[in-house]
Amino acid sequence: MTSIATNSTSPPSSPLGDNDDDDSLPSYSSPISFNSAKNIAQRMRNDLQPQTRDRMWRFKKYPNCFKATHAISWAQNNISSDELVAINVLNRLVNFGLLTHVVDPQKRFCMGENRVLYFRIATDEMIEKRLSVSPGRTLMAGNYGSIVGVTDDMRDIDIHRKIRNLDHILQQTVKELNETHGRLELMRQEVRGLISQQITTCMMIALLYMLTLFLIVSTSSLNWITIGGITIVMIISARCGLRSVSMWSDIDSRTDMPTSIDMDIMNEDNSSREDRAVMRTVKPYEQTPITTSITSAISRSIRSATGRDKKELRRLQSIEERPRTVMREAYTLPDVDKWQHKPLFICTNSPIIPNQVPDYGVGDLPIGVPFKFSSDLFEGTCLFRIKGCKSDNIEGDRAYFDGRKRIYQSIVQGRFKEEISVADVCTGHEFARPLKNLPHPFILKTATSFISKIALGCNIEVHTEQPFMEATLLGTSQVVRGDEPGNEPNITCNDIEEDCSIFGGAFSNGNVSSSRRKRIFSNPAKCKQYTFDTDTVYTFEFYQNLFDVESYSLDLGFVKLGAINVLNGQPIQWLGKTRDGRYLWSFQLWHRKLLQTNSS
Repeated sequence: MTSIATNSTSPPSSPLGDNDDDDSLPSYSSPISFNSAKNIAQRMRNDLQPQTRDRMWRFKKYPNCFKATHAISWAQNNISSDELVAINVLNRLVNFGLLTHVVDPQKRFCMGENRVLYFRIATDEMIEKRLSVSPGRTLMAGNYGSIVGVTDDMRDIDIHRKIRNLDHILQQTVKELNETHGRLELMRQEVRGLISQQITTCMMIALLYMLTLFLIVSTSSLNWITIGGITIVMIISARCGLRSVSMWSDIDSRTDMPTSIDMDIMNEDNSSREDRAVMRTVKPYEQTPITTSITSAISRSIRSATGRDKKELRRLQSIEERPRTVMREAYTLPDVDKWQHKPLFICTNSPIIPNQVPDYGVGDLPIGVPFKFSSDLFEGTCLFRIKGCKSDNIEGDRAYFDGRKRIYQSIVQGRFKEEISVADVCTGHEFARPLKNLPHPFILKTATSFISKIALGCNIEVHTEQPFMEATLLGTSQVVRGDEPGNEPNITCNDIEEDCSIFGGAFSNGNVSSSRRKRIFSNPAKCKQYTFDTDTVYTFEFYQNLFDVESYSLDLGFVKLGAINVLNGQPIQWLGKTRDGRYLWSFQLWHRKLLQTNSS
């Protein structure tokens, strides 16, 4: 790399001056020409010389470069302490061609950038190639260490600052609303506790008076005044108890109290808001039989006294916080006679991710042959293999399943479009309607509690309006690996080796087994230490030998349990999504029998 000569004996010229030989500082309104930008680059080259060296990234050597954080720190110390202004100047150098990323010339400096990016100062040969290109808009220079833009740049800076201020005000407002909602919810719980105590007290008084009437009055001679007084007290106690029940029902039936759901729909459109309002409608107390209200109020008062009501409240809140599930329905599918892999039909969940698979649209997806897909968060290739069904690669599927117990395989390989925490990416199944013919809730609750204790990141709710079963993606996949672009394995091969060394930490040595990886990534606390980056090509393989997709039944070895009557006309899925409801991919596996359930 050649350098631009400077006179070390003379005072250092300002990197903002227009004349290379003029060591005086320019005035506030002096524009910065291409030569001025070269001075800035020269000063930056000299000051960052200790940080400029050959660097390695993913076994590739990048000569004479420094980190983006070094450039930003230098700009803040020598140009402007305002990060936005400093980054704006650095990006101007990039536009001039004086500062460039080691791989992508189009890459710019960004606010809050936390990735490791390598930049280098352009050589004289690279600068000469840029001389014929118009440098674009100029900068206005002030005293050294104070660079601001001309009108367009200043407007951009002011707009960014106003946006940041508005964002800060909005965050403070949302925080205050959440705190207010929390205080209201605590007050509501305290009022319910007081009412439950009043109901319990009235019950005890009523039982005591009944005992007095039937045991004491019948065996002793009391005058009519005493009996009348006891009767009046019983009437007053019963009226207080009914009033307590009415207050309890009034608290539960009120829909105007602000909740987290109401805050979440503030930014939604009118149609979704109306749907939520219909979902949250509760029958008023006057329309409910009084016996039902009394029974429910008494039972809930006992639960409130034992603390079980608070546990149920937390469980319901966690379910309500989930975004509403949307699925492609059976009426949108083509006729069964047109299915290429009848009785199966694998398709994209188009309402979730429109145009997810451009090559196939909303029609049949291939079996045994990889296909490309894309979403807002992920882009890659997917492969399905199903034993015993029609395939587009019969020989390949036969070679894969030969000698193995597994009867189903799905693989996704690709790159993330934004950095996401491993703890926030999950997979599983979700349904838009309740399931049918399920065992008693007590049996399922016992089973799901046992599963949740084994797999800490697993979350299962089946006795709800929108059932779901989800767990971390890296805690359930049979094989996971990360590779540099170009070194990823071919997903059509029969065996893919585990390699999670890309995550570092406990996986740095590269010999972590898949079982240990599942234990680590099944723990939400440990998952937060790892992140999916945007440079690595990830491969996720899932296979199993229990659910027979070709017959849509659960094969337990000694008996097959059909799933058609349970799923309520809804298909199983192969999906990847984030905890906040954004989807990486979503595919549906339909069976002809599901359409018969829908039609019935």
